[in-house]
Amino acid sequence: MKCNPPTSTSSAASEVWIWGWKGPAWSGRWQVEIDPFCQKVLAKHWPGVPKYGDIRELDGSELEPVDLICGGFPCQDVSVAGRRAGLAGERSGLFYAFADRIAELRPEWVVIENVPGLLSSGSRRDMGAVLGTLGELGYWWAYRILDARHFGVPQRRRRVFILGDSLGGRAGAERASEVLSVGSRCGWHPPTGVEA
Repeated sequence: MKCNPPTSTSSAASEVWIWGWKGPAWSGRWQVEIDPFCQKVLAKHWPGVPKYGDIRELDGSELEPVDLICGGFPCQDVSVAGRRAGLAGERSGLFYAFADRIAELRPEWVVIENVPGLLSSGSRRDMGAVLGTLGELGYWWAYRILDARHFGVPQRRRRVFILGDSLGGRAGAERASEVLSVGSRCGWHPPTGVEA
C-alpha cells in the first residue's frame, strides 16, 4: 500500500483535512479542507481530485465511497504548546465531525494523524475518546508515534498515527498493529548516534 496524503500546510490550520482513497492503486478520490490557500496547494499537487470545504456542513452522501479515509484534525487544543482545551475546544473538537464522516462512509481503513500532545491532553481522556469513538464505530485500532525525519524529511516532526481497521476482533487489532510496526526495520532510520 502506498499512501502519501498531504499534511496540514499550516500549523495554524483551523479545519480538519481528510482524504478518501480507493484501492488497489490507492488513488485519491476527494479531499476536505476549508482553508482556501490550502485548497490551492492541494489543487496544484492533486489536480482533478474533488475538493470540499467545511466538514461540519458536509454530508457523507456527497462523497464517493472509499476504502481508506486518511486525515487529521486541528492540533491547537491538544498540543502541549496550546491552551489544552482538548477535544472540548473549538478547533480540536472538529474530530467529532471527522468521526461523523467515518460513520457515514464506513471505509475498511481509517488513518488519523495528530501531535503527540493528544496522548496527554485532558489527563489522557482525549486520546481515550478518539480510540473509544473508533471502537464504537466498529474499528479495531493501533497507534504509534512516528517521526518524519526517519522517512526522508530533513526535520524532526513527531506525530501520532492511529490506524483503525474494520476487520474486527483480535485479527483487526493485530492487522492494524502490523501496519504500524515499521520500527528499526525502516530503511530511513539513521545509524545510532547519527543525526538524521
